[in-house]
Amino acid sequence: MKNILYIITLAAFVFIYACEPQKDVAPDLGAAPAGDFTINNSDPNNIVWEVKASDAFLYTWDLGNGEKAEGQKVTAYYPFKGTYKIKCTMSGKAGATIVEKNLEVSATDPELANKPGFKELTGAGVGKMWVYDYKGAQNDGEPDYLYMTANYDWTEFWWNPYSADYGHPSPDFYSKMKFDLDGGYNYTFIAEDGTETKGTFLLDMENMTLKIIDAHIPDYNEENCDPDVTATGVYEVKILEDGHLYLWQDQSALNPDDFDYGWAWEFKPE
Repeated sequence: MKNILYIITLAAFVFIYACEPQKDVAPDLGAAPAGDFTINNSDPNNIVWEVKASDAFLYTWDLGNGEKAEGQKVTAYYPFKGTYKIKCTMSGKAGATIVEKNLEVSATDPELANKPGFKELTGAGVGKMWVYDYKGAQNDGEPDYLYMTANYDWTEFWWNPYSADYGHPSPDFYSKMKFDLDGGYNYTFIAEDGTETKGTFLLDMENMTLKIIDAHIPDYNEENCDPDVTATGVYEVKILEDGHLYLWQDQSALNPDDFDYGWAWEFKPE
């Protein structure tokens, strides 16, 4: 009988103890990272940022020029005069600390307008107008200004829906494009009726790509093109010379089952 009572008493004690709320003791992670970053602007257009911090193991940057970066020491290019807001996030085991500063760039990089690609595209920065490079296509199979190519070889012409043989130009045949470096990477699409659409551009000469932002090139939405590809606004630059601009997209890049070709746009200075 005593054993039974002991067991009942022990069970009740365990039940009551188990029902009592338990307090979790969080480990002491210490303080969030403390620190700051320095600015080295000995080259006024190529800035070196460096963090001096404690208790941090990850450093992420919003460089204010559209670029992101990671690292305790980073370099960023600011080609244009202006004010840029820089943000560095220092992360540690106890949390993250954000430090923000403004960068004042006193002058536009004088070398930008003469850099390869930018010089030809923008007319050394002052502004250059481009129109379709219409060749007439009087000879059978000759490429024109807007046409289909193989997706595996941009030089292999397939079909031209707007050659002279068809007797009508493309919808944007009389439109124009302007590129300039007046305070930014400026792009303007000018329709046949004179309506202007302002945007910006990113020219990557290392990867030979041109991206149009907040605007578009002539006939960017050609009915034979994949709208998912044209919506990116990114074009491969196959030729960029003073008198010739050749842009190309692989229309099979995103939906190869529906589009198995490339598309070309050819321009010349006005």
